[in-house]
Amino acid sequence: MKPCLVVCYSHTGVTARVAAALANRLGADLETIEEVRPRQGASGYLRSVWEALRQRPAHIVPPRHDPARYPFIVLGTPVWAGHMSAPMRSYIMQQRDHFKRLALFCTMGGSGGRQVLSAMAELSRRAPVATLCLRQQEVLADRYQPQLTSFASELALVEHGT
Repeated sequence: MKPCLVVCYSHTGVTARVAAALANRLGADLETIEEVRPRQGASGYLRSVWEALRQRPAHIVPPRHDPARYPFIVLGTPVWAGHMSAPMRSYIMQQRDHFKRLALFCTMGGSGGRQVLSAMAELSRRAPVATLCLRQQEVLADRYQPQLTSFASELALVEHGT
């Protein structure tokens, strides 16, 4: 078992791209949150916005990795209408009692990242040791690597107790 678990939800692949790169840099296991009901088309988009605005959880598939077995968890979500994604809300609500040390990141098309990270920390009942907000354009243009390197270095220092 690895000392770190990176968990993300990604509808478009942007957040998953960051999570995979981070897990690779940290030598961490990667958990991608899957939903029972997919979000496709206009109805999926409207359901995403409604759930985010109402702060509703989504129905998710049970995770493959048990977060209780990891001393360090990194959570990543896209920002939906200024809120965390409903699948990430579900994961946190279901697993938060198993989190030990926590770091958070989000990807966003516009704004709201800092508020989302605060909401994730509050829902997790844990103060994160590090946070990162990335813009979707930075990720798609592969201009996020310096920020990811800095974040990964910060997590490696925490993980090794320095």
